[in-house]
Amino acid sequence: MYSEIEAKVALAHCREGKKGYGVRFEKTSLGWKYDWAFKLSADRAKSEGYGSTKIVGTIYPDGEYPGCPYCKAKSFIVCGSCGKLNCNNTEEKVFTCGWCGAKGELIDYEGDGINSSGDV
Repeated sequence: MYSEIEAKVALAHCREGKKGYGVRFEKTSLGWKYDWAFKLSADRAKSEGYGSTKIVGTIYPDGEYPGCPYCKAKSFIVCGSCGKLNCNNTEEKVFTCGWCGAKGELIDYEGDGINSSGDV
């Protein structure tokens, strides 16, 4: 039987664990719900094609989302330069992206898009 569920895996970076991991997103009528996270090696991420994921729109956690497999953060910071996900595990007003090193002041995400393309 064919399932009509649209799901994608995006890459995220944990500043505490200093590692990347995968996050499963499922498309719903409200946007993209993230419901699962798992440890992921750079080699596996590349071979599975997770580095080419693009998600545009609202993102929100499922009530059962377990959080980052390293620091347990349950929300993300989307880098304004590269568009990649980082754990939201900081209390600081200025954030440094774990992917591209860009620094900037934190603002609310407005659904511009998440990008997992490029090097893992």
